[in-house]
Amino acid sequence: MVIELKDIDKALAAFLLENIQKKQGKPSYSDVAKALSVQLGRKINPHYNLAAPLGNVSTLCHELGLPLISARVIYSGANNLKQIGEGFYPLACELKPEYKGMDPVDVWKKELRLIESCADWSRLQNYLNGSDTIKPVPLLPIAKNSNPFSDWLTQNSELSDSSISKYSGAVSTISKEMCQKGTIQKPFENMSLFELDIAIALTMSDPDFIAKNTRGNQMYSNALKQYRYFINAVTEDADDSAYLESLKNDDQIPETERKAIIQSRVGQGTFRKSLFEKYHGRCLITGINHPNLLIASHIKPWAVSSNKERLSVDNGLLLSATYDRLFDSGLITFDRQGKIFLSSLIGEGNVKRLNLSKDRRFDLCVRGNMGEYLDYHNDVVFVK
Repeated sequence: MVIELKDIDKALAAFLLENIQKKQGKPSYSDVAKALSVQLGRKINPHYNLAAPLGNVSTLCHELGLPLISARVIYSGANNLKQIGEGFYPLACELKPEYKGMDPVDVWKKELRLIESCADWSRLQNYLNGSDTIKPVPLLPIAKNSNPFSDWLTQNSELSDSSISKYSGAVSTISKEMCQKGTIQKPFENMSLFELDIAIALTMSDPDFIAKNTRGNQMYSNALKQYRYFINAVTEDADDSAYLESLKNDDQIPETERKAIIQSRVGQGTFRKSLFEKYHGRCLITGINHPNLLIASHIKPWAVSSNKERLSVDNGLLLSATYDRLFDSGLITFDRQGKIFLSSLIGEGNVKRLNLSKDRRFDLCVRGNMGEYLDYHNDVVFVK
């Protein structure tokens, strides 16, 4: 039999399940305690009433073949990822011994990705509904060679099984080879989107990868693009807080410039102002001119741009929110003549709803180094 949950355990499981299904942010211990206090009609202390229930709920998930759901709950006063990772690490290692020896932050991030890519929580829901048909299942209920990336592609793309297997294997192979060579410092699967953008840039510039990719008819670069799209889709934030903090404390950069660079991360400040002037305050695709609906998008991702490139108007597009998301995810791109290219992952129905077509051209006002940035987006980000 699976572990039996107490009333507080069940309330916690239901709360976290709803949090995931509604795609809400990661709750803190305080958030959880407040919600459970209301639901159970008694005071739940976030400091000493939640540790055991979180362990019980994750143990149940583990026995049902599901990710460790308690990874989503973070310390209210945690100042950095190290604190969060070290808090989750002992439970993770107890349930999954293969995590022992790994970096606690990497373990926490990996379990979060498993949670975000898990599309079927019905076994947990059935338990909470009182189903008596639940039986223990193996930790790996799907094929031994399966992983979150291939599972996600199976559910969210029209790629054949052979293509999915090929892409998944290629990402794993390149990750190992680049780690062994020292081009990247840890496997792709343990990286945030911010780290991944940097790692992919380094990988695609590596001579051995270039030669391998040429021999493989660009299959390896296509696999990395698919993997970036997957991480972009299942990750709630880029996790660049540590880098931004180091940037804030970099005394070698003038304070005014430092502030502008950090603001450009979220499309604000002088970067946004320059793009509004360049495109006359309108989305270059739709013509929408409401400021609150417009986003200053970097063409070459911020993570891999130099400080100069992060502030350059040549490295930006002014897009309404939907098209910014499409561009940032690699679902659309443009050439130097303003011709738009559409990823097959958008789907024909959505292409019609977006009023797009592969023959359309837009005035990007290409100048300076903008052509080079567009080439980068085509070569590294765009998913055909």
